Amino acid sequence: MSFVIKRSFDPDYKSLLARPRISHHVSDYVFDLINVNLLKPNKILQSDQYTYEFTFSFSHLIPRNRKFPFPYTSPFANETRLYFSQKGFRTFNRVEKWATMTVIADDIDQTIAPYEYATVVFKMVADFLLSNYKKFHKAQFDDLISKMDRNFIESFAFPASVEEQDYALDDLEYPIMPLTENNDWVSIGDWVKMNPKVEYLKHYPF
Repeated sequence: MSFVIKRSFDPDYKSLLARPRISHHVSDYVFDLINVNLLKPNKILQSDQYTYEFTFSFSHLIPRNRKFPFPYTSPFANETRLYFSQKGFRTFNRVEKWATMTVIADDIDQTIAPYEYATVVFKMVADFLLSNYKKFHKAQFDDLISKMDRNFIESFAFPASVEEQDYALDDLEYPIMPLTENNDWVSIGDWVKMNPKVEYLKHYPF
């Protein structure tokens, strides 16, 4: 049994520049905390048959003009942050299980501090587990989140370098929505190819 933790962001320029500038080690720490204290004792996600891959996805700005409400409301949701979790896993090659956890937020950007970021990741994982496993109850997560080691979380450099952030696809070139001044939707045929790390370093010194 092993775990792979990844992070992603929306494929547009604004999201690239506004993604949390936090070390990937913070996400790893949060998941390890939950694994040791809740997953292992309950024998959940402990099969040696699989590698479990979790992707934390960050999306900016909650849509306010939806005709219908979102189909699921997380117990951790509030006015500025909505949490959405995949139901179950997608299985690949019979040995890999993938799941994505998403937060859509008005107040998560490049300025979010490490400890606040850790609470967001914690709630993303907690939301996934609560929506997929009946063994867990919100009170368990409310108790565990208070035990996060703030000093350890804040021991990592902030802002973290682009290498230390280690977002998925940072070293690849792919099409994204270009930066516009008025938030207008740009048709996919007008998207531009870019390498996230190269473009990121045009705006930040590291």
